[in-house]
Amino acid sequence: MKKISLVLCAMCFINIGLFAQTSQVENKESSKHHFGFGLTTDIFAGNRDMNSFKTNTFNSDNSFLALNLPTSNLELLSSTFWGFYLEYQYDLCKSFSASTRLKFTLRDNTYNFHYSDYSTLDNKRYYSMHNYDVSLTSLEIPLILNYKVLMSKNVSWFASLGGGMNITLSKPDYSIEGKTHTLDLSDRVYHLDFEVLNAVSPFVYIGTAFDFNWNKHQFRTSLSYTLYPTNDYRFNHSIKGNNVNMAFENSPFSQNNLEVGLAFFW
Repeated sequence: MKKISLVLCAMCFINIGLFAQTSQVENKESSKHHFGFGLTTDIFAGNRDMNSFKTNTFNSDNSFLALNLPTSNLELLSSTFWGFYLEYQYDLCKSFSASTRLKFTLRDNTYNFHYSDYSTLDNKRYYSMHNYDVSLTSLEIPLILNYKVLMSKNVSWFASLGGGMNITLSKPDYSIEGKTHTLDLSDRVYHLDFEVLNAVSPFVYIGTAFDFNWNKHQFRTSLSYTLYPTNDYRFNHSIKGNNVNMAFENSPFSQNNLEVGLAFFW
């Protein structure tokens, strides 16, 4: 009877030891998986001069006024950018990890479009003005390689490099059209629209971040630069009618982002 009891006790200890060892392996494996969400914004989103340059706004030459030709210009009034993402990160080893994201971005630019034309009947120049709102919603899916340096027990520094695809989900679905209501200019129509040249385009991601550990969770502050090597957008502008056929070829452009962000991981 004692032998049976000893055998049962030994089996219990063996099972407990195997369970503990299995649990440690599972815990070690599960600690390699991290999930998080974050919010970002473009540092220069509110800089009108920089974003006017980035979006290739246009302005008619002053000689058009002297020659009594129609003039037009597009001016950026305001710009905002926000990004929200869900991220999965897997630790490859102590220093390296790989991550991927589903990142939704919203960029909203409001422009002021000015148009003027000269009436030879009235011997005066007429002006009109329109606000044009360009809202772009996109989905970004990158694959990122991270390098981590442990700064202290609760602080880590990251350097990241990656790339992925940007998918435009929505864009402006309207254009501006108008004309000057005078007899000699009544058939002259001006037009402005915004065109997405590539609905799917690549991008390159470079970033750095600090992780602050708190009770097995991490708060992350980040600074990143997203480069879009292809020019995906363009403004189309034309003036037609009354012996005038002017099509302005505005250069395509992209809008690279320098973003700051805050994220939470578990």
